[in-house]
Amino acid sequence: MIDGQNNNLKKQEGPGASDVLKRAAFFVATVLIGFLLLELPWNPEVFAIPGSYVVANLLILGLGCAIFYFAGQRTRISLAIFAGTCLLAGTANFFIITFKGQPIVPADLFALNTAASVAGGYSLFVTGQLIFCAALFAGFCVALAKLCPKRPLAGWDVAANCTAALLLACLGVMQFSNVDIKEECDVTVDVWDVRGSYGTQGTALCFLSRAQELTPTEPDGYSPESLDAILGPFNRPGPELIQASDEAGAQDAASSTPEQAPPAEPFDGPNVIAIMNETFSDLSEYPGLENSNAAPTFFREVAADALASGDVYVSAMGGGTCNSEFEFLTGASMGNMGGGVYPYVLYDLEGVDNLASYFRNLGYGTHAIHPAEAANWRRDRIYGQLGFETFDDITTMEDADTFRDLTTDKATYERALQKIDENDGPQFIFDVTIQNHGGYDTGLVPAEDAVRLDSDTVVNPEVDEFLAAIKRSDEDLRWLIDELNAREEPTIVVFFGDHQPGFADWLFEATYGTSVESAELEEVQTRYRTPYFIWANAAARAEDAPTRLTEIGDASVTSLNFLASLLVDAAGLPSTTHSRYMTSLRQMVPAVNLNGYRDAEGLWHWFGEETASEAQEKAQEALKSYRIVQYDNLFNQDSAFREA
Repeated sequence: MIDGQNNNLKKQEGPGASDVLKRAAFFVATVLIGFLLLELPWNPEVFAIPGSYVVANLLILGLGCAIFYFAGQRTRISLAIFAGTCLLAGTANFFIITFKGQPIVPADLFALNTAASVAGGYSLFVTGQLIFCAALFAGFCVALAKLCPKRPLAGWDVAANCTAALLLACLGVMQFSNVDIKEECDVTVDVWDVRGSYGTQGTALCFLSRAQELTPTEPDGYSPESLDAILGPFNRPGPELIQASDEAGAQDAASSTPEQAPPAEPFDGPNVIAIMNETFSDLSEYPGLENSNAAPTFFREVAADALASGDVYVSAMGGGTCNSEFEFLTGASMGNMGGGVYPYVLYDLEGVDNLASYFRNLGYGTHAIHPAEAANWRRDRIYGQLGFETFDDITTMEDADTFRDLTTDKATYERALQKIDENDGPQFIFDVTIQNHGGYDTGLVPAEDAVRLDSDTVVNPEVDEFLAAIKRSDEDLRWLIDELNAREEPTIVVFFGDHQPGFADWLFEATYGTSVESAELEEVQTRYRTPYFIWANAAARAEDAPTRLTEIGDASVTSLNFLASLLVDAAGLPSTTHSRYMTSLRQMVPAVNLNGYRDAEGLWHWFGEETASEAQEKAQEALKSYRIVQYDNLFNQDSAFREA
């Protein structure tokens, strides 16, 4: 009798222990499959990732899976949900990389509304790799349902499981806060090749490493005393009109003397229209396309007659429009902030010195125009923080003309002129166009507007659609210039592209004959430049115009953070401490962006590169000071140098 009871007990214990082992095996399998589903949709190098990085990624995913598992009451469905989340993230990475050239970074999570808003312009498609991953996930779910024992739920389990999930989440937060992933795991995420870094070190590890860099830290040497030493020489009371040299332009505002006392507000200056034209790029600058029909011909005519023009280097490629806005308006460089950071969605910019606050202080009306959802990149909040009095979004332009189902450039120009006509005194209008937005496989270009690139090297329908959009932009620009020249109000136009199209990686490799990963910095920067000009209409060039214009002769190569100070110098507008400092900085560092910087001798350098010349040494010292000035303007609300 006793023996029979013992045998029954053994039979009951045996399956219980076996079930625990099976569930543990499926947990481990879930972590492994989750890793594959996160990488396989887009990463052909997944099986070449070094073992140390694989282990680190698996530990991160293991913690995440454990939190899912306990929060889901240790059910089979919780494991399936975790694996499905990994598949969704991997698939999202595939499409983001396809359209933008770079994978998802932490700051993207703060801009999901923006991503959803613009997603309609892109066409989704399925690849064999995606089908394989979907099949792998489906097979795993079947195995989970058939082979993983269902765990009975006891009365006390719910509280215990939730407590365990909470404790594990707290453990993860503590580790994230106290462990320097970059240092401890030897992780390097290249700002210009984030995709390559994710591909060789793993998505989870690189993503968390980038997340640790979102919080701004004080630059080395930052203090009120160091800031005063840097800006003190440029800090003269009130705005000043700078006496500029006709031969070389405004070379050094620090040593300039006032032409006249600052006038009483409002300042009677020219209207200023700043146009950040969506994806406006000159593809004829790529090798083999120099003599093709890729060039925006009328733009070049205007640039030849402009106060300043050339190439402006940006920190975005294929997307990230808000960062180009940020650099232009604030004079800050993303090179001082790192990749994967979107200040518009991460920071409070109230009180930050920028172009909108500058013109508002001069008594100008300040207006922003962007025919898209106002909440995209938090513009509905940020524009108010920066000092724009009005913001015309898509809801105010629903009946405007469209091209490829997007509001035309001309429609936004008409709205800009309307702002000038409806308001008294000079106006500052910041026009962020949308007509040329990707993707470029919509098939919505009318036959009469179609363009085919004249090239045997580059044959691609996306390039052709993009060039059709640029052609329309060029025509709309002609309309604006003609309209402004016919008007009596002095008006300055600063025009630039926010970034190159997402296919710039592919175009680079097709024209340069080398991979992006193996390119030198000067070649890398090819994908991060767009054309710009600062132009004055006939009324602004007249002898009785309110300001004296200056041709800037040394700005054929610059970057977005310098455009505002170039505008002030070229248009003869009152200078400020910050604009005088930026004009001086540009002499030592003519251009700087997320990838690196250019010294006064015209050589590009990576950040952190060893010093090899006097010009590079001066540039590095200037950049150290620049980081201090930028940090103070952006994050010190009590700064003595803020003028907003």
